[in-house]
Amino acid sequence: MKLPVYDIEGKKTSVEVELKKEVFGVEPNYPLIHQAVKVYLANQRQGTAKAKGRSETAFSTRKLFRQKGTGGARRGDRRSPVLVGGGKSFGPSPRDYSMKMNKKQKLLARISAYSDKAAGSNIFIIDNFMFETPKTAKFVNVLSGMELLGKKVLVVLDTYSSVDEDAKFNNTVNVIKSVLNIKNTNIQLADTVSTYEIMNADCLVIQKDALQTIDRVNE
Repeated sequence: MKLPVYDIEGKKTSVEVELKKEVFGVEPNYPLIHQAVKVYLANQRQGTAKAKGRSETAFSTRKLFRQKGTGGARRGDRRSPVLVGGGKSFGPSPRDYSMKMNKKQKLLARISAYSDKAAGSNIFIIDNFMFETPKTAKFVNVLSGMELLGKKVLVVLDTYSSVDEDAKFNNTVNVIKSVLNIKNTNIQLADTVSTYEIMNADCLVIQKDALQTIDRVNE
C-alpha cells in the first residue's frame, strides 16, 4: 500500500511512501483488539474507592431501642446502615483492577489496529517539519488543509530522546505542545502508542520518520 505524503500546509505532494504489509496489511484480529482495549482501560483504574463498613464507624455498639413496638425498622446500634452516618452495606473497598496480556498478544492487537485503520483509508502520512516554538494555530492549519479538523485524530510522532540531536528533540516537544490544545486531537510517540489510542481515533496522522519506528517496534 502506497500513500501520499502531505506537506506543512496539509496538501498532497508528489512523494509517496509504502506501508509495510506485515504491520498495515494483515487481517485484523478483532477479538484480540477488544481484549487489548479492556486490559488498557482496566489498568487505568486506580481502585482506591473506599466506604466504611459497619465495623469501621466510630459509634457505640449499644442497642438504642427495643426490638419491637417502636413502629420503626428493627435496628441495633448507631452503626446501623439504615441511619445517616452509619456503616455502608456492601460498600466499595480498595482493589486491584489491573489485567495482564501476553507480549505477543499485545503486538498482534496493535498490528491489527493499524491494519484496521489502513483498510478504512484512515491513515495519513505527514512530512517532517520543524516547529521552532509551540504554535497551535500552525498545526490547526495542517489539519484543516487535510480536511481532518473536527475529527478524532491521533498524531503519531517519531521518538527522539534528549541524547539525540537537540533540534529534533526540541521539535518533538514543540509539536506535542502545539497539538495538546486542539479539540478531539491526541498525540503519541510511535514506540509507546497503544491499541486503545489507535482504535479510539477516527484517523491517524503519522509523521514520515515515525514509520520506521513503527515497523521496528512491531517486528
